[in-house]
Amino acid sequence: MNQEQETRNKKPETRPALILWLEKRPWVPVVLCLLVLPAALLLNLGLLPLIADEPIRALVALELKASGNLFVSTLQGEYYFNKPPLFNWLLLGVMRLFGSADEWVVRLSTVGALLGVGGSLYHFVGRRLGRAVGLGAALAFVTSGRMLFYDSFLGLIDTLHALVTYLGFIAVFELGERRRWKWLFAVSYALTAVGFLLKGLPSFVFQGAALAVYFLASGYWRKLFSGAHALGIAVLVAIVGGYFAVYSRYHPLREYLATLLDQSTQRTVAAQPWHESVAHLLKYPFDFVFHFLPWTLLALCLARSGWRRTIWEHPFLRFNALLFAVLTPVFWLSPATIPRYLFVLMPLFFTVVVYFYEQFGAESRWPRRVVDGLLLAVLALVGLGTWATPFVPLTAALPGVAWKTVAVALPLAASAVAFWKLPAQRLAWLGLFLLILRVGFNWFVLPVRLTTRDETGFRTGALRVAQIAGKEQVYKLADAKLDNDEAFYITRGTGHIVYSSTSARLPAPPAANAFYLAEDRQLIGRKYHEYYSFVIDQNVRLHLIKFD
Repeated sequence: MNQEQETRNKKPETRPALILWLEKRPWVPVVLCLLVLPAALLLNLGLLPLIADEPIRALVALELKASGNLFVSTLQGEYYFNKPPLFNWLLLGVMRLFGSADEWVVRLSTVGALLGVGGSLYHFVGRRLGRAVGLGAALAFVTSGRMLFYDSFLGLIDTLHALVTYLGFIAVFELGERRRWKWLFAVSYALTAVGFLLKGLPSFVFQGAALAVYFLASGYWRKLFSGAHALGIAVLVAIVGGYFAVYSRYHPLREYLATLLDQSTQRTVAAQPWHESVAHLLKYPFDFVFHFLPWTLLALCLARSGWRRTIWEHPFLRFNALLFAVLTPVFWLSPATIPRYLFVLMPLFFTVVVYFYEQFGAESRWPRRVVDGLLLAVLALVGLGTWATPFVPLTAALPGVAWKTVAVALPLAASAVAFWKLPAQRLAWLGLFLLILRVGFNWFVLPVRLTTRDETGFRTGALRVAQIAGKEQVYKLADAKLDNDEAFYITRGTGHIVYSSTSARLPAPPAANAFYLAEDRQLIGRKYHEYYSFVIDQNVRLHLIKFD
């Protein structure tokens, strides 16, 4: 073929210049993700009152400070055995660092842990499977539905525990591949000890599974019976045993250890009604896919012949896939499993499915085209739906709703177009789309929740109690109902633990003119002066009083 024929047969480039420019600069969506990330994770972080288990974590931290004993956890003045105190120590440290116990400070630890998991995935997965896979896995964890639109703005243990657990998995694999057996056991067991001090016994299960998978699959199983393994166990015993040795100086260990064991077994099949167990078995796969959308759609890329051989031939991919398979029954067979418990699984899952997605992109396989089509449809529908924000009654009255809608909807549309036009960069543009959507969520959804959640009124009442009491102690009269969220705000304001007036752990008897919180039923026929009253959960009315 002569030069004239080649020129005639060559198709002219018709794509927009901007698309051509972006195609040669795959770092652009990554930089944009990093620029949007702070607004996505921090905007309105402290707007909502503490919810779910947040008040427990924060209140235990405040009571550690108020009691002056960092080893013995209490909740409303009573012994708290459900979790070891490491997360509360972390919260207390962050509070002291910022000089505040505001909601956004309580939640910063989750944001930091989330970035830690994302950074770890990018580094370790990228080094073993390529930077594109590492970036995709990191974005998948950070921007999966359950994480981005719920748990990432709650001050809970699970994201940090997932980070520590994943680092333990990585320590087993990376140090094993380097044949540094002593370091493998010492580091992984040290991280297991940290995980235990965060969340209790489940960390031992994760460590056992990781060791079994790596050493049995790699053929080095004899190392499980070596002196190096004994060294790792010694590290674990030294850290965990050291904590319990100190704790035992203040309180007997029997009830503490029994509670930790109960916390780990109460979610199993044996501890739940049979019909709930059956329902969970049937629902689990669908719940797993739903909670971590849209990234779980990438699992369709496993629909290819030879996928098992591909996994088995790559040691890192095999380790992730086998460990995910071994640990999945732990959650599938536990009827009381909730989505945030699955965070320890997600780095393993995302590593495998992102790898196959990227491989299919290079091979032009049909599952990749199906996944891309589904994702593009979702992006288009969500992007178009954003324009309705000014017309929805709950959001129409929000300040700046018009310009905020434009500021979110236009970048969403641009990200969707880039996803469509730039196949090699699709996961980066998908991550950017979801981060921009989270900014819109912060602007539109969180303020609406503030006005509609019951906890907002509970917080207002508790803050008023603390304001009236000043630095005086407030007691709960006998068995009056007081939820942990109200107790947190009162303790934060007064600096004192809210003890029950009949608690055996009272440091000293209440003063004659002390403040009490009492229910209606407790005040019948008694003389008192009321300073304030408010309604809490279950429509219980509490009165802030002093007895005559």
